[in-house]
Amino acid sequence: MNAFTYQIDDHLAFAFPQLEAAEELLALIESDRSHIEAFIDVMAETKTIEDEKDFIKMKLYGYADGTDYLFFILQGQKICGCIDIHNIDPKIGKGEIGYWLHSSFTKRGIISKSVKALCHLAFNDFGMNKLLICVDVDNAPSNRIAQRCGFTLTSTEPQDALLHGKLRDMNHYTLLKKQFKKGFDE
Repeated sequence: MNAFTYQIDDHLAFAFPQLEAAEELLALIESDRSHIEAFIDVMAETKTIEDEKDFIKMKLYGYADGTDYLFFILQGQKICGCIDIHNIDPKIGKGEIGYWLHSSFTKRGIISKSVKALCHLAFNDFGMNKLLICVDVDNAPSNRIAQRCGFTLTSTEPQDALLHGKLRDMNHYTLLKKQFKKGFDE
């Protein structure tokens, strides 16, 4: 993949999204749709290469506006998932992290490393002050990731999100820039 990349470690990197990757990204989603859609409802709207291109374009417009930062997660040169900061409020430097990873790449620390790397970019390069991760209460792996990455559970919101037509309770985790910096200084 010829794209701007941000190296996380010897094998893991972020790639800036490109329309040319739409087919590869859709194939990845299709090969693991039931796993990915377990806690992400919006994937149901992505069925064609054009849908995927529209999604990438929307994220690129958000990047230009400073309201959205999407990266493909690369293991070697292959896309294995995505991570983003969305719902960005530039006035107060706040945004929400979201991610998904193909099931064949889970339990390797990829998302934990990716979240930490994205926090580093957000706080040091994007001028952010506060990051949130909102997780379905039943999504045990993502709850553990938020905790492992230094986020603090600030609330559990009843009926806070719609997933497959049902209202779901969500855990809200927060990380401030000063907490992130302190964690790296210790």
